[in-house]
Amino acid sequence: MIKKKILIIFFFLTSCGYQPILNLKNTNYSIADYELSGDREINKILRKNFNKYSNKANKTKQFELIADSQLILTTNSKNESGKNSNLSLEILINLEILVNGKILKKTNYKENTNYNSLDNKFELKQYEKILIKELTNRIINRIHSNLSLTE
Repeated sequence: MIKKKILIIFFFLTSCGYQPILNLKNTNYSIADYELSGDREINKILRKNFNKYSNKANKTKQFELIADSQLILTTNSKNESGKNSNLSLEILINLEILVNGKILKKTNYKENTNYNSLDNKFELKQYEKILIKELTNRIINRIHSNLSLTE
């Protein structure tokens, strides 16, 4: 009985036609060039993603991007001993989309989150790196959505 259920679930999952929203094969644009300034950690994530979309000669739209990123860490509250207890992390990316050297669109992207501080500073830094990556990837998804809809 359990094998039948697993087989039925497998059948539905493989034949449902699921495709990732941002499938690299189905994009109608490429990123001809990009320039990054601002936070180094954010720019490393942006660079890695933008390289996947560069040098696609057969794409109908070719964009150039200028991105300025900013990372803002703030303390929301402190405990009785004066240590940070609640923090917030905000990522801002100002993006200019250019076609043939002319500015087509300027957009600003913002993602933020609140989190509790950890006693172990190493673990806190590692957790912040994970948050930065997740928030930056959210913005990247919005950038690619915007690029695919840009004429």
